[in-house]
Amino acid sequence: MSVNRTGFNLIKSLFSFTTLLFAALMVLVFIPGKRESESPFVFVAVSSAIWLVFIWLNSRNGTRQHIKDITYGIFILLIIWELSTRVLNLLTQALFPTPESVFQVFINDYKLMWTGLFSSLYLLFVGFSIALILGNLLGLFVGWNDRLRKDFYPIAKVLCPIPPTIYTPYLIAILPTFGSASIAVVAFGLFWPTFMTMINLVGSMDRRIIDSAKAMGVGTPAMLLKVILPYQIPGIISGFRVMFSATFMVLVMAEMIGAQSGLGFFIKKFSDYADYTRVAAGIIFIGIVITVLNVLITLVEKKCVKWKTN
Repeated sequence: MSVNRTGFNLIKSLFSFTTLLFAALMVLVFIPGKRESESPFVFVAVSSAIWLVFIWLNSRNGTRQHIKDITYGIFILLIIWELSTRVLNLLTQALFPTPESVFQVFINDYKLMWTGLFSSLYLLFVGFSIALILGNLLGLFVGWNDRLRKDFYPIAKVLCPIPPTIYTPYLIAILPTFGSASIAVVAFGLFWPTFMTMINLVGSMDRRIIDSAKAMGVGTPAMLLKVILPYQIPGIISGFRVMFSATFMVLVMAEMIGAQSGLGFFIKKFSDYADYTRVAAGIIFIGIVITVLNVLITLVEKKCVKWKTN
């Protein structure tokens, strides 16, 4: 029964609107255009991979509507991009490179892009870890103590909305290396929302759990670390995805100010030379990285919080 269903889904996806869009894109790629471009090999390979992933997902259990919509959007965007640049040459060549040229950058400059990625991820994970540990532990302690909560929560509400990139020039000036300044920017940007979230989680915790623990003679350290903190782990993990993406973007913006490596540096370097082909490739690469990180965080969330329902 499942084999028949898989075959039906496969045939259905082969004759779907996504396949029609993919075919239209391939026709556009190989017809003569008004603008010269790089070899279409990489662009065709990427487009084909997107289509094959859609076919594979649909043949397994049937693709969810939001995945279909995202796939439609990707192919429609690529078709418009191909038409307006290489085929019809409607847009300024310097500012709007062809998709073939942009995707060729992933082959020509792969070493520089991957070096930048590893540099950015190192700074991100160090800053993220510092903010996550300090924000949750301090928020746990402050949220438990009424006096401290009344003292520090208003301060956090004032500092939390301040964009962390505002600190960047000052931190670069006072810290010994740009790497340490970038880590500090990431930590500043993530600490305050993490701190506030933990205070709110502790304040909204079910009082029956706390009263039961007190009735059993649980002391304050054990109450914080063995009762309240484990209870709040699902809430902490649930906020990872949004915080991680926002923190990554903060890091990229910081790297555009004075870094000598990283994804933000890659974009800033080539924008200074008006090389918008590489700038566009860098933007796409950052989008791919954030998407992959979000998927990994979602998998960790489902693994660690097995009772969480979608």
